[in-house]
Amino acid sequence: MRLDNSGNGPGASGACLARASLTIRQHTASRRRPGNDFALIATAAMRAAAALAFASLLLFAAAPAPAQSLRFDDREDPSIYGDEITEFTWVRGQYTNHGGAGFSYRRRGGWWDTDYPDSDENFLRGVQRYTNIETNPRNHTYLLLTDPRIFEHIFLYMNWKRVPIGSRYSGPNFSTDEIEVLREFMFRGGFVLVDDFWGQPHLDDMYMEIAKIFPDREVVKLDTSHEIFHIFFDIDEVAQVPGRMVTWDFGGYMNLDDPGYPPEIFAVLDDDGRIMLLANYNSDLGDGWEHTFYAGYPTRYTNEAYKIGINFLIYAFSH
Repeated sequence: MRLDNSGNGPGASGACLARASLTIRQHTASRRRPGNDFALIATAAMRAAAALAFASLLLFAAAPAPAQSLRFDDREDPSIYGDEITEFTWVRGQYTNHGGAGFSYRRRGGWWDTDYPDSDENFLRGVQRYTNIETNPRNHTYLLLTDPRIFEHIFLYMNWKRVPIGSRYSGPNFSTDEIEVLREFMFRGGFVLVDDFWGQPHLDDMYMEIAKIFPDREVVKLDTSHEIFHIFFDIDEVAQVPGRMVTWDFGGYMNLDDPGYPPEIFAVLDDDGRIMLLANYNSDLGDGWEHTFYAGYPTRYTNEAYKIGINFLIYAFSH
């Protein structure tokens, strides 16, 4: 995996992060209720991730603008990335699935693990290679949404795939406990990225699931004037990253930039305008990362998946 000749992005030298401390914003004091175990977990449990966020910001502020074109090479030795445990771990959320058609009991218990682990590992390669974030492809995990360890992190990725496309027989159906934890996680400063849901039925369902978490908050559509699209890479157009179950079938045919699935970015904001939850609609970042080394997958869309994913990550660290 390497940058092309257009330049060297920050982090290509493998510089280590300085240590710093940062207090995660305290949103939850007025929302805590007696008997809520999750609400009693100290906000300080996220301090390692917060320190990383602040240290990353210091470096990014002084770093040169990263190259806008990325290249990846499947001949590289994965050992160059290391395997030590670092401060930043990529966390994927394991949620309660809708029942029906047997889909809930496949794989690890549902479709939440779509593209795992190749997607997560490859994305971390890009993060390590093109930023100064201290991580490597081995630093990923998945957690039940009710696992208290979720509060030790600041970034949570969830794939909301529903199969068959257009159905409600799979994908998230959040339980009361999961709703409680997700709300608490985001109020404390956590960032949730939702990916890989397509078409109007899934959009309707997205609104329904988010309404369980934030019944009184609006879901807004972001355009590329928002700072999240320019915080690291400059992104002037939201790309439709091809999804294997929608715009790319298993026979190798790809219907790129399918007008039937216009890509859009939706968000839920806190009282200060910070993005707490971001939903990547009609696009599949997970596939873009997973198929980095597949010759049949267009490099352009792999590049776009890395760029926007890294922007989301840097935004989460800096807000």
